[in-house]
Amino acid sequence: MFRCAHIVSWIFTFLSFLSFAQDEYVVFSPRDYVKNPAKTAGYLELGGNAGLYSLNIERIYHYREKIKLSVRIGFAPHFNGIYIEQIYITENNFIFLKNPHHVEIGLGGTMQRRFNELPGKPDRYVWENIVFGVGRAGYRYQKQDDGFFFRAAITPVITSRDALGFHSNYFQFWAGLCLGLSF
Repeated sequence: MFRCAHIVSWIFTFLSFLSFAQDEYVVFSPRDYVKNPAKTAGYLELGGNAGLYSLNIERIYHYREKIKLSVRIGFAPHFNGIYIEQIYITENNFIFLKNPHHVEIGLGGTMQRRFNELPGKPDRYVWENIVFGVGRAGYRYQKQDDGFFFRAAITPVITSRDALGFHSNYFQFWAGLCLGLSF
């Protein structure tokens, strides 16, 4: 009797597992990129706002089919002997046209923390903050779904006064190339 009940309970357990095996279970539902597109990008910029290179993250905060608005922050360490000078970047961009090819224009600011020698005082150095105004006009490739991110732009720079005063090259044309991932 005990043996028969034991066998019947094993049969019911086995049948219940078979019934669960017929269901499709998904831990996460797949993402609908039409309703929830990739709005964040992490990338390396060569040239551009920071001069040589910078590490950046950008977020699209207003998303429509033909116009998008984004905000960007970035950081670049610059090695000057034993000192590490920092460069901080902020930028706001307007992104036009449909996915994945865009035209992009924007304005931003770059702050560089530099260790400079004081003019007329040899061997006297000070930390100073130098501010650059930066514009952007260029091309951007970013699909609606996760993946490759690319942009190339002209980034004219207007520099502020530093310890040496205003320079003759206070306005310069720069160019930048960005490679990264959008998610």
